[in-house]
Amino acid sequence: MKKIAIDFGTTNTVVAVWRDARNAPETVRLPGLSKPPLGGEPPLVPSRLYVENGAGDAPQVVAGYEVQSRGYDVQGDERYFASFKRGIAARTRPLARIVDGEEWDDARAGEAFLNAVLQAVVEEEGGIDELVLTVPVQSFERYLKWLRDETSIAQGSIGGRAQRVRIVDESTAAALGYDVRTPGELILVIDFGGGTLDVSLVRMPAADEGGGVVLEGARRQMSGQPRGTVESAGSDVEARVLAKAGQVLGGDDVDHWLLEELLERSGVSREEVGDAYWQLKLACEAAKIRLSEHETAEVSVFDPDTFRTYRTTFTRSQLEDLLDRHGFYSGVQRTINKVLRSARVRGIFPEDIGAVLLIGGTSQIPSVRRLIRTQFGADVVCEDRPFEAVAHGALKLALGMGLDDFLYHSYGVRHLSPLTGRHEWEEIIPAGVRYPLAEPVELILTASRDGQEALELVIGEVEESSTGLAEVMFGERSILMVNGGVEMRRVIPLNDEDGSRTVAYLDPPGKAGEDRVEVIFDVDHNRTLRVTVTDLLTNRVLLHNVPVVELR
Repeated sequence: MKKIAIDFGTTNTVVAVWRDARNAPETVRLPGLSKPPLGGEPPLVPSRLYVENGAGDAPQVVAGYEVQSRGYDVQGDERYFASFKRGIAARTRPLARIVDGEEWDDARAGEAFLNAVLQAVVEEEGGIDELVLTVPVQSFERYLKWLRDETSIAQGSIGGRAQRVRIVDESTAAALGYDVRTPGELILVIDFGGGTLDVSLVRMPAADEGGGVVLEGARRQMSGQPRGTVESAGSDVEARVLAKAGQVLGGDDVDHWLLEELLERSGVSREEVGDAYWQLKLACEAAKIRLSEHETAEVSVFDPDTFRTYRTTFTRSQLEDLLDRHGFYSGVQRTINKVLRSARVRGIFPEDIGAVLLIGGTSQIPSVRRLIRTQFGADVVCEDRPFEAVAHGALKLALGMGLDDFLYHSYGVRHLSPLTGRHEWEEIIPAGVRYPLAEPVELILTASRDGQEALELVIGEVEESSTGLAEVMFGERSILMVNGGVEMRRVIPLNDEDGSRTVAYLDPPGKAGEDRVEVIFDVDHNRTLRVTVTDLLTNRVLLHNVPVVELR
């Protein structure tokens, strides 16, 4: 069985294959797509796409490093796409562009990019039996919806061979990818890439299943027992996620801030730069990377259209001041603190954490590493696999190392209140519940009016656990909720669009105030919320184990 994992990143993508002969994962170098070897860096595929011909069902595209080698990334035209993963995960997607008479947006570019990578893998490896894709914690549901509804990738037909497709979150995969197998070890994963920051606290399996390497240098030596009562893993072969949080923040933001600083120093506006924008952004990205190893980085870009040269020098201290002004460090600290607060409720304290794993290119910024080392101690921080750990850990999940995970948000079902005439939300699944559910959730729903012929099940994502939320204001498909008249929370409907609602039809029609249906909610091992609906009047099953929406 050929098992492939793809860590699709905002800036770079990593492809790994499991080698049975070595009993270990290996990062794959894809001809034309992977960057040339540089300073011991693993094979990385730049997450870039250029549309040569965007018309028809089989558009012609160039992907990965070939985009750069052909110079397409500095032309500045509408055919070039970068950072499209971030657009896919955004609540409000950027507007589509018109390429060869057809609409191209980040979602379509992302699908074309992944298809190009998959095709290259099939040509290089001879096929794919099982595919594992990794996604950020913060945008799990939106990314999964894109894969399911807008791409053919999740259908599993690649290179003429059918394969299983599995989706796992990036932070959890990283914990397995660093080969930390100390039984019961508490691991904090800080995954900081081009588009997102995801932080997870993971407890490793209670028994070492072999083949792992214990990172002796990454364990805190303590006398006596850890403070507090630490929950043990539920299974000897399962890694357990105890807490996680994330936000949209990453290297892409740093590149833009550097570019803004460059334009300010040059006395020009974004509009005046014109087609030189992408060339300048790439130069700023290169300066950011150089500043991780050197104290200064020079930017020099010549624009042949205006005969103007943009030139400046950034120092590492100037970059750190820039990040501080934009709230970069406070954003990182807030995300870490959110996870630590959740852990503290379980009796887990920072000194109980055995290893802190740094993942992603942004985690390599010296001031970020310094912040983490200062908070947790340099002896527990591991930073030697920032690019490969996610893809390698995803393969280990595919090979049978279990994962005991939990839902990041609360979820509610919408109903119409007969008293207020307004929509209200009844919480059915609180945040922190593990899946698959140990017991399904049962709910009796009442007909809201005489003659009601159908009941729509609209599921909403609540950012924090709450009950009795009343709808008070509408926004961009976002609803502000009030609890007890004081505390505001947001609920985002996940399936409130035409064609995506789950509907149970009532025959005969319902009567106002009548308890009419019993709904059983369950969550399977793939995070899919499923419903079974029984008509209490006729005792007929209207819907049986029907998938409604993927949760996260």
